[in-house]
Amino acid sequence: MSHHATDHHSTHHTDAATSHAGLISKEDRQMFMEMGMMAHNNVLPWEGHALFGQLLLVEPEEAYPRVGMAYCKIMGGQFAEAHQLLKNKVVTSSSLKDFALALRGLAFYLAKQPKELEQLFKEHEQPLEKNLPARNMFQNLITTL
Repeated sequence: MSHHATDHHSTHHTDAATSHAGLISKEDRQMFMEMGMMAHNNVLPWEGHALFGQLLLVEPEEAYPRVGMAYCKIMGGQFAEAHQLLKNKVVTSSSLKDFALALRGLAFYLAKQPKELEQLFKEHEQPLEKNLPARNMFQNLITTL
């Protein structure tokens, strides 16, 4: 975003746009995540992959493009590729780490790999105590596999 473009926005929006290290505002990141997932879910997997691929080029040090791309990979049955994206240090050290763990659990579930799913849960059970929705999702996946 150029300096000129920010001059015409409200103070609130300017503060939100400058309160992060990346190039894209938090609100726009959320919109791109939703667009990419919606594209993939609406039988446009190439568009979802392309959007997240472009976002990864724009913000390579951010977790959300990898998480979005991993979601597309999981939905396309490319589980190994999804795990690689979700195990990346950028993701595992981000605020999206619990969501990434949940996606990894989903990948193991869909690949019908109960041992791997249970191992992943056991390795992260303690940290997941702070994120009950992610912890509950793991337990539900384990009991239904």
